[in-house]
Order: sequence, then C-alpha cells, then structure tokens
Amino acid sequence: MDPQLNNIEDLYKTYKSHLFAIAYRMLGSSSDAEDMVQDLFIGMHGYLNENINNMKSYLSKMMINRCLNELKSARKKRISYVGNWLPEPLVQLSEDNPLDSIERRDTISYAFLVLMEKLTPLERAVFVLREVFAYEHSEIAEMFNKTEVNCRKIYSRVKKKVDLSTEKNDYLQMHPVEEKELVTRFISALSNGNVQSLVDLLTEDVILVADGGGKVSAAAVPVYMKERVLKILQALSSKFPENKAQLVEVNDQQGILLTKDGMPSGVIAFEWDAYKLAVQRIFIILNPDKLKHLSI
Repeated sequence: MDPQLNNIEDLYKTYKSHLFAIAYRMLGSSSDAEDMVQDLFIGMHGYLNENINNMKSYLSKMMINRCLNELKSARKKRISYVGNWLPEPLVQLSEDNPLDSIERRDTISYAFLVLMEKLTPLERAVFVLREVFAYEHSEIAEMFNKTEVNCRKIYSRVKKKVDLSTEKNDYLQMHPVEEKELVTRFISALSNGNVQSLVDLLTEDVILVADGGGKVSAAAVPVYMKERVLKILQALSSKFPENKAQLVEVNDQQGILLTKDGMPSGVIAFEWDAYKLAVQRIFIILNPDKLKHLSI
C-alpha cells in the first residue's frame, strides 16, 4: 500500500470527528459537514507535506477555508429558500453520535447555532475556533493570514453581536433533571392534546420558528407571543396519534423527536430562560431533507 495513503487513512481516523465538528458548526448541516470531511481527505491524496508542524491546525485551516467558500454559495441559495431556514439538528438516540465524547463536551446549543446565522462567515469561523475549540488567537491569526490584534478585534465584535448567555447556560446544565421533566411535560401535552397545560412553560414573549423548506406545511414566518404559539402547538398536537414523540438529545440538550410510521417526521429544540425554567424559543425542524440523516 502507498505509505502516504496509509498516512491519510490514519489522519482521517484521528481527526475526522474534530473536522466534522468544525464543519457542522460552520455550516449548520450534518450532511454537508460529512461531505466536507470526505472531500478534504480525498483532495489531500498526493499533496501531503511531511514538513507540516501542526497537523491539527493545518487540517482545521483547510476545513475552515472550504467552509468559508461553501457559505458564500449557501447563503445565496437561502435567499430563495421557502420559509424559515434552520440548521440540521444532531439527534442522539444511542451512543452513535457524529460528535465523539471529546468533541461533544464543546457543543454549541441548537439555539446558539441558530443565533450564529447573524454572523459573517469570517466572524463565525473566528468564534468557532476560539470559543468552541479554544484555539489561541495567534493560531487563528495564522490560519487567516491576519494579525493577532485583528483576530482579537473580530472575536470581540462577535461577543458584542451575540448574547452568549454563558451564565444562563451553566445554570441550566446544573438542572438537567428539571429540564428533562419540563420537556417530558411538553411531550405529554402534545400527545394528549392538552396544549393549554403548557401555558406556564412558555415565556410571554416566546417565539416559535418552524422550517418546512416548502416541502412540509409549516409557519412561513416566526410566530410571536404565547397565545399564537399555543395555537401552532395545538395544530401540531392534532396530528397525534399518527405522530409519536420521544425524548432525545438535540445538540446535547433535551429535545423531542417526532416520528410517523417509524420514520423521523420532525425535531423540536428549545431555548430556555433558565432562571424562570420556561421556554423562550421553540425550533421545529420539519423539512424532510434535514431529517434524512437521522437513523432510528
């Protein structure tokens, strides 16, 4: 066997999870991230340089550059996207998860993945490398051929653009039992048609965002305020018992998997007001193209 090929296979086994994690956070698409990883290693054959000092940073830079190019075309496509665009959810049904145990400790919640859509591709890249994977500013600067000062400014700008809500996230992580109980109540209300029982589980300014991609019936624009959101949830509840709901982890937080005839039909993710232990954002992914990567 070609020793270089063997070396690439070893690199693939070593870094595929890390590179997938970068690509997924950059693109918001599990299927695109997997394709990116495959394409990167296929393209490397015959071009592997033995003089590379830091292979992880080298591969990360290659992946980031590919993602930046992909985002340019992807954002143009989203202009013609029907309704709201939401990222593909990562759903953990078993131990088999695209993010291994190491990478999963560095998870960005689904709600924050949605929030990152407000960032430019470069801002997103700098933030992901620094905040999620703890790369030094000097390493990030080298990846983008920028000064360390410039990268620090970009990172600082991102922190002002988005509310990371670290304290709230930490608080919620300290209450996993309560979160599980609340989502279980949500499932019970949908399944039993008793949506009004969710009144105290929603903040007054709750927002519901649904993504049907023009292929499944879904609210075309975000739905604001509690009473309107409850009506949407009532409509969703009316589709039971044809649909079934089960508790799963969505991007390492408690969420809901909807199935119909044994096939995934939707995923529900939440953003919480952790202090009130109430839902302030509901994300419902119904586009079948964003569910086909799920195996149940």
